[in-house]
Amino acid sequence: MVTEMGKSGEHVIWAIPALGNLAATLHGWKLHRQRYGNEYHRCIEEILERDTWTLEQISRYQEENLQRLIKHAATHVPYYREVLRDRGLSPEDIKNVSDLQKLPILEKSQVRDSPLRFVDERLDVRRLHMERTSGTTGMPVILYKSNESIQRHFAFFEVRCRRMAGMEYGRLPYVMFGIQTVAPSWRTKPPFWCYNYVAKQLYMSVFHLSPKYLPWYCLELRRRTYHVIMGYPSSLHTLARYILTKGEPTFQMRCAITSGEMLLPHQRRDICDAFGCEVFDQYGCSENVVFGAQCPAGAMHLSPDYGVAEIVDDHGNQIPPGQTGELLCTGLLNYAQVLIRYRLGDCGSMSTNPCSCGGEFPILALIDGRTSKDKFITRDGRRISRIGIVAEDVPHVAEFQIVQEDYERYTVNIVPLPGFNDADRAQIHHNLTETVGRVQIDVKLVAVLERTTSGKVLLVRSKVEHPDQESIGTR
Repeated sequence: MVTEMGKSGEHVIWAIPALGNLAATLHGWKLHRQRYGNEYHRCIEEILERDTWTLEQISRYQEENLQRLIKHAATHVPYYREVLRDRGLSPEDIKNVSDLQKLPILEKSQVRDSPLRFVDERLDVRRLHMERTSGTTGMPVILYKSNESIQRHFAFFEVRCRRMAGMEYGRLPYVMFGIQTVAPSWRTKPPFWCYNYVAKQLYMSVFHLSPKYLPWYCLELRRRTYHVIMGYPSSLHTLARYILTKGEPTFQMRCAITSGEMLLPHQRRDICDAFGCEVFDQYGCSENVVFGAQCPAGAMHLSPDYGVAEIVDDHGNQIPPGQTGELLCTGLLNYAQVLIRYRLGDCGSMSTNPCSCGGEFPILALIDGRTSKDKFITRDGRRISRIGIVAEDVPHVAEFQIVQEDYERYTVNIVPLPGFNDADRAQIHHNLTETVGRVQIDVKLVAVLERTTSGKVLLVRSKVEHPDQESIGTR
C-alpha cells in the first residue's frame, strides 16, 4: 500500500482518491502474484482431495509430513541440529505427535533474538519473504517464508475458511477492514478507504472508526453491492453497533469472516444482526504454524495437514482432549524457517465430541488468548486471563476495555449506548470486583476505544510489570 512509498508520494495519493485506488490496485496485483500462483492452485486441489479422507488417512498424512520436517530440520536448520545432538536424538526418534515431547518448547523470544538459527542454512534470506510480527512489547519477531509456503497458506485459507463460509476469492466484491495506511491519521473527511480492483476489495481503515466518521463508512458500503465483510472482530463490531443503535438500515451480506482477535459472543450477535449473515471466525498466527476455521455448525476445526497442535500442561506434557492447557504448534508448510513446538501464548482444549457438521477434523473447543500484557496479576500473585463477564451483558454498553493501572486500581473504558446510567456503572463495578477482588475501579466513558499500532483493540490490558513481561502469543 502507500506505506511503501515516500512521504511526498503519500501526500499526493491521499489528496487524490483515484490515485489511492490505483496504488491499492497495483499493490493488490503484487500480492495476487505472490499469493495465488501455481503452488496455490496445486494445493487447492490437494486440500479438496484430503477433505474426502478419513481421520485415519489424515493422521497418517500428518505423521509422514512431521517426519519429513524433522529430518529436514535436523539436516539443514542450525538450531534443531544442535538440539537433537545435545539430547542424543536422531530424526528417527520423532515418529509421531507423542514423540514431540522429546523436544524442547520453543519460545517466541528465542526466534526474536536469533531468527536465522531457524532458517534453512542453504537458502539466501534475501530471496525469502520477510515479515515482522506486531509485538506488544515493541520487539517484533522476524519471520522468513518461502513463496511456496505463502501460497500454501492461502490455499488453506481459501478452501477451509473462505469457501466454507460461502466466499470464493476473486469472484464477488467484498469489504476488508485492515491496518494498511489508506488515509492519514489527520484526515477528517472521507475517503477513509480505497478500492483494489484486482481482488474486488474495498479496503477500509480501522483507524478512523470514530462515531463522527461512521455515517460515511455506511454511505460508502451502500454505493455498490458487497457480498462479504472481513476484519478484526472489534472493527466489525464497532460498525455493527453504530448500525444497530443509530437506526441505520442493516445489510445483507453472504457472510462475515473475523480473525486476529478473540470473537466474543456479544460481538458475534451484533455483527450477525447488522450485516444479516452468519459470522465465521478463523484462528491462526503470523508464524503460520496453526490454522483453524469455523464450520457452519460453529465449531473451530483445526487443519492437521497444516500443522501439529499439542495441548500441554504447565510442564509441557501433552494432555488428553477435554482438558484445558497451553497450545504448542508445529508448522508443516514452511521449510524455510522451521518452528517446532512453538509457544503461541494461547490456552485451549480439544473437544471430546464429534461435530454435527460431520467433519472429522479435531475441534479446538476453547481459545483463550493471553499474552503477558492481556492478563492481570493480583497483589497476592494470582494471574487472571479469563476475566468472566464484566460488561458484555450490561444493557447500555456498546464496547468496553479493562485496564489494570496497578495492583489496586482498574479503569474500565466504556463506549456507552444511550441510556447508560448509574445502575449500569454499579453492575460493571460489581462484576469486576467478583473477579479481581476489592480494588478501586474507575468507569470511564469514551467515544472510541484506543487501538494498538496493529489495529487491534485489547479487551484487557495490564500496566503492572509481570515477571514474564515478554509477549508470548498472537491471536
